[in-house]
Amino acid sequence: MSDAPQERIYVITKPKDVADAYRNTESLSFNEFVQAVMRACDNTESCIQAMYTPLPRDKAGFANPQGKSLATLARQMHIHQLYPGKGLDFLERTFLEWFDVRMNMEKLHSGCSYATKRDDGDVVLPLMEWCSDFLISAGQRAYFGDELGQIDGNLVREFVKFDELSWQVLYQYPELLAGEMKRSRDVIQRALKKYIQLPQSQRSGEAWFTKAMENEMRALNIGEDDIATMLMTIYWVLNTSTRKAAFWLLSYILHTPSLILVIRNETKPAFNNSDGKLNLDYIHNQCPQLNAMWNEMIRMSASAALVRFITADTVIGGKVLRRGNRLLIPFRQLHFDKSVFGETADSFDHERFLEMKPSLTQSGTWRPFGGGGTMCPGRHAAKKCVLLFVVLLLQRFDIEVDGWQSLPVADEGKPVLGIMSTRENRDLRVRVTARKTFA
Repeated sequence: MSDAPQERIYVITKPKDVADAYRNTESLSFNEFVQAVMRACDNTESCIQAMYTPLPRDKAGFANPQGKSLATLARQMHIHQLYPGKGLDFLERTFLEWFDVRMNMEKLHSGCSYATKRDDGDVVLPLMEWCSDFLISAGQRAYFGDELGQIDGNLVREFVKFDELSWQVLYQYPELLAGEMKRSRDVIQRALKKYIQLPQSQRSGEAWFTKAMENEMRALNIGEDDIATMLMTIYWVLNTSTRKAAFWLLSYILHTPSLILVIRNETKPAFNNSDGKLNLDYIHNQCPQLNAMWNEMIRMSASAALVRFITADTVIGGKVLRRGNRLLIPFRQLHFDKSVFGETADSFDHERFLEMKPSLTQSGTWRPFGGGGTMCPGRHAAKKCVLLFVVLLLQRFDIEVDGWQSLPVADEGKPVLGIMSTRENRDLRVRVTARKTFA
């Protein structure tokens, strides 16, 4: 038997302790967790070393005035793409273009192999599969243009398989027990390798971040297999939550059908521009009901956790956390604190964010995207993408649950990067009809 000490995992749940942990960047490190995930995804040690070696302040490419490593710069580069501004506007325009041409009955009949056509012209769709198809495809096109889908047209299906098993990556599951996850992951990585082997002049329509990140890695002589693996991680982070967020938001709305009319009435002015263009600013800044529903869905469905490696003895909440162990902060329980969210905290009620705004989203118990230096940089893009999809869907179609079906139960037993999936991968059948009076 080994005499090596067993690693401890400390768990903290109090909002004040959580805030203290976020502020501590000296003795609580995120790097070890990221590096472990990189190894689990088959990045080589030479790649990990290159990513975490400080770079010259005057290097070419993305500015590096503080001499940080590419692993640190990558987050700053992604923020440059994802925070409000030209980069985020590009992504939203791409989402809109993709949804706009596909959200009509003709395309649903011809383009959705999983749809069941009714004699009356209606279509019955499995909602999660539909959301996954549209949201992953839109995200893929926004980041990689059309070329990646042309290399392999089955990436959406493979990603869903991978994503539903991606907890095995987070748990660093033994390879012998993770064969299906690895097979789907490898399919996507092979497609990404072929993608980066195309001359950049032959690729068009991709996000700035995609090409910039590739160039930064090539400048460090990181090999194409490792670059493809890093891009696979980006593909994962990009697509894991949007499809599930759209599913849960629509599921909650469809199980309270009166909310459909609320959204239609509130968002209708965004469709009444004289130039025929959708007023995106109106949707995001003039629709409090819609935004409250988004916040409530996130509160109910987010299940990310903070993981830190303790590099020196640290005091939090009056207790000493010993060096060499790990700190875990699950956020989900914070979102069901009845002293903050009220006695109905276990139920979907978006009006709590109307009545108590802005106090709820500014409280220490509101952590759907993490916090501190590792707060999810994609939260703005995810929200814009999902709300755009939902608003277009509800304005263009009549949609209802196809026969009686209870609200699916979230799978709280598996770790995720953001939004939970459904227990036992249960889907929700919905009936879709073209609206006679579209906004």
